[in-house]
Amino acid sequence: MFESLNDSVDVLTLFVDGGMRPVRFRWQGRVVQVRRVTGQWNRREGQAVLRYFAVQGPTDESYELCYDARGPHWVLNRAWTDPG
Repeated sequence: MFESLNDSVDVLTLFVDGGMRPVRFRWQGRVVQVRRVTGQWNRREGQAVLRYFAVQGPTDESYELCYDARGPHWVLNRAWTDPG
């Protein structure tokens, strides 16, 4: 099931060699372990640069996370999950 969201989430982030990678996040009362980052891109919004990450959870679900350094905060933009 596809959901278009705009949910603030807490994200455990790994910073290595000047880059960042989400490791896990809390959404709807549960912790989602990031199995793999499948893509990342940046988008400008005025002076700010938003950092987007496409990630896979422990099974086949996929998520789109956005880091906004102005807050700083993370937002879960989209989720593709198994409804069952």
